[in-house]
Amino acid sequence: MNRFPKSRRIVIANWKMYLESPKEAVKYAQNLRKNARNFNGVEAWIAAPFTLIPVVAQALKNSSIKIGAQTASPFNAAQSGVHTGEVSAAMLKNAGAGFVLVGHSERRAMGESEETVREQSVRALSAGLTAVLCVGEAERSAEGTHFGFIESQLRSACEGLQAYAGRAAVAYEPIWAIGKSAEDAMSPPEIQETAIFIKKVLSDALGRSAAAKIPILYGGSVDRANAKAIMEEGGVSGFLVGHASAKLDSFVEILKAVRPLRQAQGKQARGKHAGN
Repeated sequence: MNRFPKSRRIVIANWKMYLESPKEAVKYAQNLRKNARNFNGVEAWIAAPFTLIPVVAQALKNSSIKIGAQTASPFNAAQSGVHTGEVSAAMLKNAGAGFVLVGHSERRAMGESEETVREQSVRALSAGLTAVLCVGEAERSAEGTHFGFIESQLRSACEGLQAYAGRAAVAYEPIWAIGKSAEDAMSPPEIQETAIFIKKVLSDALGRSAAAKIPILYGGSVDRANAKAIMEEGGVSGFLVGHASAKLDSFVEILKAVRPLRQAQGKQARGKHAGN
């Protein structure tokens, strides 16, 4: 059922259009798979362009790494045949996807409305995919008005989540922090404050039990330099990583940085033992 254990840590590589060819995508996926032992306790997901999903899904077959899409059509199966250029959630699942991003800020900037995002979530979840709902403000207000904006995004999407909370995640991505250096990213206390707010809104909208099943991820200038601190102090369950995931080495470093402490200590102990 693709449910989320509370202790699970999730890091999503949003490839956007950084990787274009099947050859480079498969190479990335295969090498990530070879590195899996280095990030035990962390679940790696890849949000790939539509054209790369089948080949990457094949390369990751029988591995713990998940492949998904960066968006999906808001139209249902009965309507799919009359919408040129649309890719339905059912098509994505048949291509090998296990999850889909919905409401990413770059998609919203191209005109996707709250209604569209809600319909995308419903279609994805009803097709058996996990929906990763992206929310976030364009500007951070000293008066806290941005919290109202985040709440409106969440409440709109929650109308379709009640029956599927165990297969949903929320990625908080403050638009103003995307694409900058780690120094310009939100501080862990700021992220924690927002994560607590998101959890409260979800609890009010869906009930405490359902809200507890939804992991909160953070996206916004995450890289190897700040991932560990945000994971330990930011109150989130993982990350949605953009530019820093385009290169395998930097993505693996982020995965390693957010390993549960016991996993990291075990790895270090084995390394010391091997050196004796």
